[in-house]
Amino acid sequence: MGNPIKESQFFNQERETMDWEKRKVDLDRKFLKTFQHAFRNSKAYKEIFHSAGIELSDIQGLEDLEKLPIFRMNELVERQKKDMPFGGFETIDPSKIRRIYINPGLIWQPGEWDYQDTSWAEALCGVGFKKGDRIINTFNYHMWPLAFMLDESVKRIGGIVIPTGVGNTLMQIKIMQMLKVNGFIGTPSFIMTLAQRAEGMGLDLKKDISLETALVGAEILPESLRSRIEVKLEMTVRQVYGTVFLGCIGYECQHMTGLHMPDNILVEVVDPHTGRQVEDGGAGEIVATNFNTSYPMIRMATGDLSMFARESCPCGRTGPMLKKILGRIDQAAKVRGTFIHPWQADEVISQYKEVFKYQVVITRENYKDVMTFLVELKEETSRPEILRGRIERDIKDILTIKGVVQIVPRGTIPDLHKKIEDRRTWE
Repeated sequence: MGNPIKESQFFNQERETMDWEKRKVDLDRKFLKTFQHAFRNSKAYKEIFHSAGIELSDIQGLEDLEKLPIFRMNELVERQKKDMPFGGFETIDPSKIRRIYINPGLIWQPGEWDYQDTSWAEALCGVGFKKGDRIINTFNYHMWPLAFMLDESVKRIGGIVIPTGVGNTLMQIKIMQMLKVNGFIGTPSFIMTLAQRAEGMGLDLKKDISLETALVGAEILPESLRSRIEVKLEMTVRQVYGTVFLGCIGYECQHMTGLHMPDNILVEVVDPHTGRQVEDGGAGEIVATNFNTSYPMIRMATGDLSMFARESCPCGRTGPMLKKILGRIDQAAKVRGTFIHPWQADEVISQYKEVFKYQVVITRENYKDVMTFLVELKEETSRPEILRGRIERDIKDILTIKGVVQIVPRGTIPDLHKKIEDRRTWE
């Protein structure tokens, strides 16, 4: 399947292959420094820690990690509403802010003048990119931060970025042909879309397209889809997992033994109800702490379920790995690379007094996500197509991705229903 296993690439081989016990000592130091920095310089964290009865001297290292409360996205959102734009979490000098990133749902994030995070760069090397590669970046450059972060990270490893963003598949195919692009960054569904478009243009994928390596993320990668892409294009496809607030949390190397955790992030697998780390081999929620001196995230919950992998990896990297993402603990769903939360769907529907009840159903057709809003009305309307069109417009404007509205008879949506029902299967 695909290309034979290549020799592993490293961003910092000495660090990534260092004895794990030595790395843990450094991790302990970084964690304590981050906690103390946030305690002293972040208004939000000062309030959060004081509310939990935590003083600066109470945390001396990783052994005290579980004393700190779990921090969730809804708390970030609520604090940002009260204290615009960053919620008081920022520890950066305002004169050092280069960008203000906008995340779906109008969640703000500061971008420092000089990009510091190395986690995505480590992932790029881990999946097989190298200096001089020509890499097409198809993540959306319009407002969202991930494309910019990966763009900066390609620069760190000495690669060349072709910043195309999403859409315009005909132009993207021509760009890949003319520039002999050998690397791809984007979602797995979009690389399949490009392959199908190229075939429709009569191209020979193995002769006319020069792709060798793909880093894919923001969607689950079924093995069936990975296999199809690798066989069609004779390339290597490896996945990455992370969030824009935390950075890269895990990435595959050529051996696909699990998701390697980058050197500069602290990852836990916890019981979502207690916040305590699960026993070895147990499943739980992924919680992570980054060491970002501008916008630190301490024990931030991702909502994703996984477990630590026990086996070592032939690539030589040390430290724990995560197994694949097992699912989510809440009703949020990632659709075409964008998280959709119940409160965001409520924001769309709350504008329509005609709606009695609604449910968002996520399905998958031909490796593409489909988001359908099932809507029950309080009473029949003579022009349902007008209402449907207005809601679909607001879905696109507020959630930033397209959705389909289906008006259904009263009683179709059950009582006590999930607001977001994910019916996708991955194999």
